[in-house]
Amino acid sequence: MKLAIIGGSGAIGSTTAFLTAQKGIYEEIKLLGRKHNVLKHHAMDMEHAMMPFSGTKVTAAEYAGMGDCGVIFIAAGAPERKVETREEYLRDNIKVVDEIAENIRKYNEDALILTATNPIDVFNFYLYKKLGRDRMKMLGFSANDSLRLRWALAERFNLDFHKIEGCCLGEHGESQVPLFSSVKYEGIPIKVDDEIKYEIKSRLVNWFLEFQNLDAKRTSSWTSAVTASEVLEAIGLDSGKIIPCSVPLEGELGYENVSMGMMVSLGKDGVREIILPTLTEKEKSDLDLAADKIRNQIAHLSI
Repeated sequence: MKLAIIGGSGAIGSTTAFLTAQKGIYEEIKLLGRKHNVLKHHAMDMEHAMMPFSGTKVTAAEYAGMGDCGVIFIAAGAPERKVETREEYLRDNIKVVDEIAENIRKYNEDALILTATNPIDVFNFYLYKKLGRDRMKMLGFSANDSLRLRWALAERFNLDFHKIEGCCLGEHGESQVPLFSSVKYEGIPIKVDDEIKYEIKSRLVNWFLEFQNLDAKRTSSWTSAVTASEVLEAIGLDSGKIIPCSVPLEGELGYENVSMGMMVSLGKDGVREIILPTLTEKEKSDLDLAADKIRNQIAHLSI
C-alpha cells in the first residue's frame, strides 16, 4: 500500500512521514505540497535516514501522482499563527481544504482519507460531503487529546503513563469530553472525583493556550507524528486496533450530520466498527454540547 501526505513539507507532514516510514509498513510514502524544493529536500534526506530501518521509499510527488495511493493524510494548513482556539483556523484553512478536495476528486477515486487540518471535526465532515465517499473511509485525526488525558492523569495521580487507559471523545478542541467513567489503571477503574475532573479538564484546555502563547509559529508536530503514525500503522497493517478518530456519524449515540471523535477499530478499508461507550449523564450532556458546537461551525461552510 502507498501513502500520500499532503503538506509533506510542513512540521506534522514531515515528522509523520519520518516515523511512519521507520515502521516499514507502506511500500512508498509520497510527499505533496506547494514547497517542492522542501519536499525534495525531505525525500533526499529520508532516503538515507531510512536505510537502517526499513525499505519504505519516501518521494516528492505532484497531485497527479497520488492516484495509486490507498491512504491520503492531509496535514496541510495556512501558516501557523497565535490563536485562542482551534476553531479560529476555520477561516484560514477553508481555501486550503477546497484546493485539496478538488485535487483528490481529480486524481484519486477511493483512498482512505485522514485529515489533520484544524478544525479537524469540521473539515472531516466537510470533505465527507464534498467528496461523497464512504464515511468509514473519512477520518479526522484526534488521538492527541486522549494521549494528553493519560498524561494529565499520570501526573495528577503519580502513575505510570503506559498503564493508564483513557480517552477523549467529541470535539478536537476545548469541548473535548474526557471519559473519566472509563479511566483504568492496570485494568482497574480509577475513581476521579468532580474536583479533580475539573482540574484535569482545565489543564487539557489550558495546555493549548499556553502552547499557543509561546508564539513559536509551530504546531505540536512531535506529538502528532507519534499518534498519527499509530493510526497509519493500524490502517496499513489492517490490525483492527482501537484508536480515537473523528468520524461522520449517522445515528450513533443519537448524533447525525456531524463528525466527532469516537473510539474506532481501524483496518485497511477504514473504520471497521465504531465502539459506542457507556456514558454517564454528564458525559452525554457534554457530548451534546460538543456536537452542537461542531454543527454550528459546519453551518458556516457551503456544503
